[in-house]
Amino acid sequence: MLILGCVALIAGCGSLGLWLAHRIRLRPVELRGCLMALALLDTEIVWGATPLPEAFGIVKERTDQPWQGFFAELQERLQRGESASLAWKATISEQTQNFSLKQEDWQVISDVGKGLGRSDSREQHKQLDLVQRQLALMKEQAGMWSDKQAKMWSYLGFLCGIAGVLILI
Repeated sequence: MLILGCVALIAGCGSLGLWLAHRIRLRPVELRGCLMALALLDTEIVWGATPLPEAFGIVKERTDQPWQGFFAELQERLQRGESASLAWKATISEQTQNFSLKQEDWQVISDVGKGLGRSDSREQHKQLDLVQRQLALMKEQAGMWSDKQAKMWSYLGFLCGIAGVLILI
């Protein structure tokens, strides 16, 4: 019984560490998805001259989860009559729990909403381009950071389980 408890403690702590490592590895992937989605949105606004609700629908169809849900909610809010900037801000506050992004990532992403629907397509293009550059830098930094942190948390989970077993024995 003691051996079974020790194995369960190590496995539980180890799986918690692996789960945290997985969440850390998702951040660069989600930033890459955001960059792709913003590039699609930029194309639809500037070159397609597509109205925002339709542009969000097109982006929703061409992205993967969790960004698909993000743009689906944006499209819904705009179809209900909310302004683009308020819909962007409200969607961010609703959707943050579905992502592994940090608060600093969301601050940059929220800058997109400030210019949506308020200016011409050229100004919106400039705003989207600026945010895309900032996110590209953050993605590169997140890639390097996540490799180190993910390894640490996966090892730390199992080591904490072993330490717990040693303390209990």
